[in-house]
Amino acid sequence: MVATTLVGSFPLEYSESNIRRALEDQAELGVTFPVLPQLRDFVYMYVEPMIRGRVVVQEGPGFRLKGDVEEVEPEPPEDILVATDIARELGVRFRVPITGAFTIASKIALAGGRVGDMSTSLLTDASAREGAVAYVKRMARKLHREVRGDVYCVDEPVLSVIVGSRSVMYGITPEEISSALDSVLAELGGMYRGVHVCGKLPPLLKGILLKLQNANFLDHEHSDFPANRIYYTREELASSNKKLAYGIVSPIKPSVEHEEEVLALARDAVDRYGGTLLFFKPDCGFGGLRGFLKGREYEEIVLKKIRVLVSVAEKVDYGAVKT
Repeated sequence: MVATTLVGSFPLEYSESNIRRALEDQAELGVTFPVLPQLRDFVYMYVEPMIRGRVVVQEGPGFRLKGDVEEVEPEPPEDILVATDIARELGVRFRVPITGAFTIASKIALAGGRVGDMSTSLLTDASAREGAVAYVKRMARKLHREVRGDVYCVDEPVLSVIVGSRSVMYGITPEEISSALDSVLAELGGMYRGVHVCGKLPPLLKGILLKLQNANFLDHEHSDFPANRIYYTREELASSNKKLAYGIVSPIKPSVEHEEEVLALARDAVDRYGGTLLFFKPDCGFGGLRGFLKGREYEEIVLKKIRVLVSVAEKVDYGAVKT
């Protein structure tokens, strides 16, 4: 058996009862490391203290900087704390999703910028980026102190956008990215600490992620992005002391996969990566399925996909986690 986990979001309305529901269902279906559910926007959850402190204001679906991020005292999201209590009650080992500094910075417009336009976001200003990294680092420290998770994953989807084949946008260097990620990861404990980057992985990103000193797994999309299946070699992962969280079901296609096709993908992953394979999982969070079945997405799509995921993971071997 290969251990299983999930990435974060679900197509459920935000409520404590739905947080409990998502955790109980993961546990009942046999997910090895259930994720603490993200039922709110994954950026808003972590910038909410900035909004309360009036350093950032929300404008439509985006945010605008109004003050100094360094002045904000981070507070872990209330829903993460509620989910932690429920997970402890259920007696499960669990995964904690943390939205990364570069992704947060990409969603906050500079004071004179355009909300929703990454080219006028905090990403484009070196000092603002440093402030975002320092904020997330402090957040990670507090989060681990209060949550004590088993698996932590820093979610940085924007990295597949700003990193190219030879350079990074906005004057950002590969060294800045690796240093920032390592500084956040250093504040976390648990058995496994990793980074999730979704989308098609750019060439330059590989070296950045493999060089991380404080991550022991890397988490990507493989079901919907076949090119990612051969992004690393087994030798590259082993020599950098990294393991792979491998996506085998789609989080965006509303049709539930046939177990045979998922099993073929899983066996290919085992053949290619062997003992460097850590988790099987969905490519990304399931939140993007919201609206496909007028509120029935969770029952009719998500739970069925999780059943396929767990069933397949039980049929293959050579994972790195004792389940």
